[in-house]
Amino acid sequence: MIVGGEPELALLLHLFPEGVEELDGAFAVYSDEQPIGFDVVAAEDVDEGWEDAWREFHHGVVVGSLWVGPPWEQAPSGATAVLIHPGRAFGTGAHPTTRLCLELLQAVEPTSLIDVGCGSGVLSIAAAKLGFRPVSATDLDDVALETTRANAAANDVDVDVVDVLPHADLAVMNIALEVVEGMLPKLPVRRAITSGYLDGDEPAVDGWKRVERRARDGWAADLLEFHA
Repeated sequence: MIVGGEPELALLLHLFPEGVEELDGAFAVYSDEQPIGFDVVAAEDVDEGWEDAWREFHHGVVVGSLWVGPPWEQAPSGATAVLIHPGRAFGTGAHPTTRLCLELLQAVEPTSLIDVGCGSGVLSIAAAKLGFRPVSATDLDDVALETTRANAAANDVDVDVVDVLPHADLAVMNIALEVVEGMLPKLPVRRAITSGYLDGDEPAVDGWKRVERRARDGWAADLLEFHA
């Protein structure tokens, strides 16, 4: 078990997509190796098959017109299904920051889009389902790129997984605040949906102004516009 709070939970969800469980003020993570760099207060082996047993903790969520969930669950009638197999890449739709980004995606007109730090591809795949064209995705993690490709194919949508950032009308970034602030000046876009930080935080980058904010469970997401 690892001691921590909300910021630590966000980090753990990135580092241990195999499973994170909150227990008595600490977090239990499921991993092949013991975590390094955290205050570990207890560790124990788990029974074989825990990877499959963890499926019990991944459930679909409804966000507006979308249902985001794992392929072993059925989407409710009338919802647009976004099937996401978590694999070893962050992003199942359950975390508040993902839901907030999905809400904001449904609040803007579909345009060209780049998903920066795509993780499992949930945001770029949802965008494609919502009519955004073209949709691109990128990440520094090769596992995330592979997972996004696989999830896009499973959803039968076109998501171009790229190494070089293309020009787009809108970027979406569900990553840490300092990464958002570092990436905004480099992106060839004029609008961005950003999240991955707490409600008390806000990106502060010259020229970028907040148009709309949404919050849930102590987390926040912003729709930003660039004004030269």
